[in-house]
Amino acid sequence: MSEDLKKYFTTGEFAKLCRIKKQTLFHYDEIGLFSPEIKKENGYRYYSYNQFELFQVINLFKEVGVPLKEIKALLKGKTPGRIVPLLKEKSAEIENEIKKLKYLQKIIQTKVTLTEQALETDFSSVSFQYLDEEKFMISRNTLHLPERKYIAAISELIHYVESHALDEGYPVGGIFSREQILKKDFYNYNHFYIKVKEGKDKINDHVRPKGLYVVGYQKDEKVEDTYNRMIQFIEKNGMQIGEYAYEEYMLDEVMVDGFENQITKILLQVKEM
Repeated sequence: MSEDLKKYFTTGEFAKLCRIKKQTLFHYDEIGLFSPEIKKENGYRYYSYNQFELFQVINLFKEVGVPLKEIKALLKGKTPGRIVPLLKEKSAEIENEIKKLKYLQKIIQTKVTLTEQALETDFSSVSFQYLDEEKFMISRNTLHLPERKYIAAISELIHYVESHALDEGYPVGGIFSREQILKKDFYNYNHFYIKVKEGKDKINDHVRPKGLYVVGYQKDEKVEDTYNRMIQFIEKNGMQIGEYAYEEYMLDEVMVDGFENQITKILLQVKEM
């Protein structure tokens, strides 16, 4: 090997440097996209270290979805005036993709946290808990709506949350009024709600008041039986039910198979006699 060629990479060496297969370099050469700086009559090919930067740009364009044919056209007679705008465009696309991935990651993290909390919970327990004020986004009033309009109201809420990227992975919940609880009307929510991102413009906010709540869980029993246990607990402690009850899944169809295995958390507002 001559002294000059000692300064160049063989195809294998350059492929290793770029972390690709040699066949990729052969293909790029065949289509006229990226060729070795030196081609010997005996078939040997050599790449210079200066070509590494160009290969990185080609690989970058490929990674962000630019077809090889377009990359070839772009690099033919390339100038800063042509390359810089495209790099800026691809940078913006990557930034948007990062935002999407972070959004999905937050949803996943929330579901993992809620499930881990559920696994540590005694579902037979009934207890008092003091809760801080919390804001939810709620549906339009769904009390006594016909079935199709009832479904439409849920769909509207979910669609709004998703289309405005407000979803953080929290389940859809339901709100009962005191009147419904006293009438034992446990199959007709006043509203549906979803906990969403703070600091966003939202429609139909509902504030869950801070204060004392009785927390219980529905599993392997009728909802009426769960509320009876909770109301008995409230009355035994000299209290009475407040204005609202909030229901939300702790374990839903994402985590368990079958409706019978799902677990609902019930937050029942209480007040003094």
